[in-house]
Amino acid sequence: MTDFLPRTEPVVSVTSAAERGFSGVRGSAVPASVVRDADTDAQRDTQLTERSAAVASYAKLQANIADVVARLEPPHSTVVDAGDAGQQLLALMPQPVVVLPLPPTDQKMIEFVAQVAQSLASQAALARAAQASVSPATVEAVAA
Repeated sequence: MTDFLPRTEPVVSVTSAAERGFSGVRGSAVPASVVRDADTDAQRDTQLTERSAAVASYAKLQANIADVVARLEPPHSTVVDAGDAGQQLLALMPQPVVVLPLPPTDQKMIEFVAQVAQSLASQAALARAAQASVSPATVEAVAA
């Protein structure tokens, strides 16, 4: 599936400039603008190095997570009795989550989030009550 394979043979050494018959040529004096450009290039190189380090640490973290997930083993028994199946189905149901804004926020926003949380709780209670008291006629109509 992948075209990239690890290299197992030794890498051939690169020939030097003397072996290729390089003739040295002296350049002219470097102007001041090139020196300033070199300073900005050094700053860019520093920023690129920091970004590369951050990307490398993120990639390492992803690799560690993938390694942990790969080590997870499936459950050994596939036979499930009815009581366990009900609990497993309840575990699959999503739990309502309300995310609070971070501390430098407006008091009105916090009150709004609290109001949303209360409405979620009341709607969840209504949904549970409605699902608990289903008439047999409704079940027959849905099944038909």
